[in-house]
Amino acid sequence: MLEHVALFCAALAMCAVSGANDGATLAATSSRSGAFSPLAGIGALSLAAGAAPLLVGTKVAATLAHGLVSFESGGGRLAFLSAVAIALCVVAALARRGLPTSLTMALSGAIVGVGLGDDLPTRWSTALGVLGAGIGAPFLALLVAFALAPVLRRALGDREHAAVRGRRLGVIAFLAQSLAYGANDAEKLVAILAVATGAGTVQVHATLAGQGLIALCFGLGALTSIRAIAPRLTTGMARPSQDGTLSALIGATAAVLGGAVIGMPLSSTQAVTAALLGGSARLTPWGVRWQPVRQIFVAWVATLPLALGLGALLGAAVRLA
Repeated sequence: MLEHVALFCAALAMCAVSGANDGATLAATSSRSGAFSPLAGIGALSLAAGAAPLLVGTKVAATLAHGLVSFESGGGRLAFLSAVAIALCVVAALARRGLPTSLTMALSGAIVGVGLGDDLPTRWSTALGVLGAGIGAPFLALLVAFALAPVLRRALGDREHAAVRGRRLGVIAFLAQSLAYGANDAEKLVAILAVATGAGTVQVHATLAGQGLIALCFGLGALTSIRAIAPRLTTGMARPSQDGTLSALIGATAAVLGGAVIGMPLSSTQAVTAALLGGSARLTPWGVRWQPVRQIFVAWVATLPLALGLGALLGAAVRLA
């Protein structure tokens, strides 16, 4: 019973940290395109995080709940709780410094690490596929944005009409990005609630009450950190550019939706940040501020080994306790 309560509380905390990390980052991107204000962007993302798993299914959540490591054995919930706690600590520490990283990658790494340390059955082919896709997705989004940015600049036309056309396209692109987030990234929250309630051992189901709670906690978390993260994404990394931002939204959406189709948990935060760099580097290479880029890259590089290593240590401690 205590494990159920602790895991449920951890699920709510993960929702809030997801909002603080993912929601604030993506909402800041919406303000760059002129499509939505940061507050409106948070609203759209919160709605998508709650509604998308009900509409498109829970394939990604199933991968996280039991596709990487089998938590059905005795003590499985405690091991899963350990992985959630590690992911929260790693990402919260980075978010406090205004460095967006991948909560999805942190959770995936922590799950695999705990499984390794606790000697739980691990599906290594799936685990390697998830970790490889998590590393490759930001580069794919960067390349798509890099290729698409000049095409969008020409398509938007002269300066007189570009702003209006860009805002209209930005609304569509950000709504698509929100859907992609809800169909992929947000399903880690569904997975945690499923394991907490015992519904994730065979098949993961999203419930209306659970998704409403996810949307609420996600939105509140995003509101707490939008002021810290927005400046780094809007002006800290590169000079704002409407066409560069649009190409980033499209590139990130393509990568993350592709992952959702095949059940691969991917990070919208990493994808959109990398795509912003790709679009900005193509259109205004002199406007890229490389110091913040390096700081974000260091946060990404540190996330996986930290989560994996801490997961293995804590998993071993759980097994020996």
